[in-house]
Amino acid sequence: MSIQGRFQSTDHIQRRGYPKWSITLTAHKNAGIVVPLVLSAVFLLAGCVSDKMDDKSVIASYQQLLAEQSYQQRVNTEGKDPNKPLGLLQPVPSTTGNIPDVEIITDPNTGQQNVTLTVEQVLARTLANSPEIRVVSFDPSIAKQDITKAAAEFDVTAFGDFNLENEDNPPNSIYQSGQSDERTLETGVKQKSITGSEWSLSYAMTRSWDDLSGRTLSTRYEPILGFQLRQPLLRDAWQEVTLAGVDAAKLNYKISLLGFRQKAEETAVGVISAYWRLLQARRDLEIHQKLLDSTLETLDKVVSRREIDATELHIKQTEASVKTREAALIQARKQIYDAQDVLIRLMADAQLNVLEDFNIIPASEPSRELEMPEESKLLELALDKNPVVQQARLGTEIADINIRVAKNQDMPRLDLTASARTQGMAKGPENAQDRLYNGDYVSYGLGLSLEYPLGNRQREAELIQRRFERRQAFTILHNVADQAAQLIRERVRRAQTNYSEIQVQKEAIEAARDYLEAMEEAENIREQMTPEFLLVKLQAQEVLANAQMSEVRAIVEFNIALAELAQTLGTVLELHQVETSLPNIPYNNISK
Repeated sequence: MSIQGRFQSTDHIQRRGYPKWSITLTAHKNAGIVVPLVLSAVFLLAGCVSDKMDDKSVIASYQQLLAEQSYQQRVNTEGKDPNKPLGLLQPVPSTTGNIPDVEIITDPNTGQQNVTLTVEQVLARTLANSPEIRVVSFDPSIAKQDITKAAAEFDVTAFGDFNLENEDNPPNSIYQSGQSDERTLETGVKQKSITGSEWSLSYAMTRSWDDLSGRTLSTRYEPILGFQLRQPLLRDAWQEVTLAGVDAAKLNYKISLLGFRQKAEETAVGVISAYWRLLQARRDLEIHQKLLDSTLETLDKVVSRREIDATELHIKQTEASVKTREAALIQARKQIYDAQDVLIRLMADAQLNVLEDFNIIPASEPSRELEMPEESKLLELALDKNPVVQQARLGTEIADINIRVAKNQDMPRLDLTASARTQGMAKGPENAQDRLYNGDYVSYGLGLSLEYPLGNRQREAELIQRRFERRQAFTILHNVADQAAQLIRERVRRAQTNYSEIQVQKEAIEAARDYLEAMEEAENIREQMTPEFLLVKLQAQEVLANAQMSEVRAIVEFNIALAELAQTLGTVLELHQVETSLPNIPYNNISK
């Protein structure tokens, strides 16, 4: 076997008087030069540590997409342009074209701008633009750099130095030189390996001269190729300790990614809730308007009977109901704008923002179907996918790593040291290299060093502290698991209750409508209108409107309960309207 290499000094070194030289090495199996090189190659291969995180899940792809896009551009991004004081609230249209523009239609009668949106369209804009999601989208990318920094501890380091030492001392013995000149050039590589060892391979060339009369070679060249190793055997030894920093950094990255997923799911549920709240507000407005129209119609009938049997008391009674319902209509309009502003803030869209005046018309219909697995299945799903539970579980793994490291640090230090060196010496550099190559002068060294701290209170305290932290981590896991279970049971009951209420409110609407129709039929055949009958009729109108609004509320609460249940289960991204709304993400790779 042979190893060949070439080294040539730079012109800079040559100008300092160091001669230009080159080396060609051919090492045979019995030559001493092969030992340092082979050992270095072995430890070099054993010391490679990767910082790659092979995560192809949809949430990781989505996070990387947002982090690479950086923050959202706005007309006045930094908020420092005095000419555009409101530009900080106005996003700049995206140039990527990921999300198509929506059609805004102007009402020819009122001049009001209306835009019809499905829940998928709202989700797509929110997931692409939401500042709340973007704030945490950078956390996993930041955490990933901690993995690289931890793995970089095992990178190979190249080193080199040049020393010049010239002495002129008064001689006091024929065995002692008075003048000497020594120039040393050293270069090499060193590395920390995953076993905890620290090794180095160095090559040095020393040119020496002195005026000692008994010296065989007054000017001599001495090349040295050396390998050194320090391998811990107890403290700081072996992979479970040396790679603890990398393993902990990878777990922290996963925790950070789960935190991003938690925020994305939370925002998605928030925008779904806001969408259905807006739909509820618009349906309520329609019901309030119909109620007011019915009351105005009743007022017209009462006024028309002024000459028959309607008194001023009847008219004022009806007018009071009209004014009350006009006030309720005003409040209903306000509820629409409040719900719409929540949706606009979450979307943070360039086309639909708080500086524009328009009406958002929900186009999607809420679900009225309930398909609920067994509660035990839901609990199992939450323990497996809930991001908060997963974060707590990863916290226990970090605590276990800290325990292993603390136990290792509580041990004595016992290190194995080894070295191998081959060298040569001659009057000229070429002859010196030949002797180095021949392996005529080979040295080896082997040793053990022991360090035992008396008392060792610091490391024992560290171990005790880590044990308490581990107990705390498991307690946190149990706590969040219990909270998730309680929330699941509560939200399952809420969804079931709202579902049952939908059926009841539907029947209440039918009963209230039949009752009102009966009142209106009776009104046509009554000989005389009484204040009591008029009051009952007005109440019947209100009862029907309240039943209709209660049905809408139950439907909306049912859909919100389903979304919040999915949030507790950790399955929001698997909801159809969410999964199909993530921009430019390979949905088929979603982690199940």
